[in-house]
Amino acid sequence: MKRSNLLCAAVALTGMLAVGCGGQGKADYDALVANGWQLTEIIAADSSYTILPERPVTVVFSDSSTVSGFAGCNGFFGTFSTIGQSEIIIEPKGRTMAMCPDIEFEDRFMALLEQVTSYTVLDGKLSLNDTENGMTLLFDPQTKEETK
Repeated sequence: MKRSNLLCAAVALTGMLAVGCGGQGKADYDALVANGWQLTEIIAADSSYTILPERPVTVVFSDSSTVSGFAGCNGFFGTFSTIGQSEIIIEPKGRTMAMCPDIEFEDRFMALLEQVTSYTVLDGKLSLNDTENGMTLLFDPQTKEETK
């Protein structure tokens, strides 16, 4: 009798863990790689940016763990990995080297992107966060026209 109760408890606990671990995290990951994303705002402890470069800043995460995008003047590429439900490590590897009038913004964006430690997709919007330094990058999904 005791063994049967223990077995039932183990099965129930396994079911709860599976629901708890797979739920929102998998949905967030699927949404992360399903869209290209356009930056709408940078919220940082030292400043917030709502005025962004003339051309949209974008980021695309692929299900092959690559990341690419446009940082305001130059394209960039790199890799990313997710851990658990919401942790993310973004490692930019390179970018094109065009002469840019607003390279300061681009350099700041790229530095912030490397500091990101977590992500969420809520109500169709992507939030890349560095909670330790109080920074958030907010993105809307790109439309089909914007990805061309």
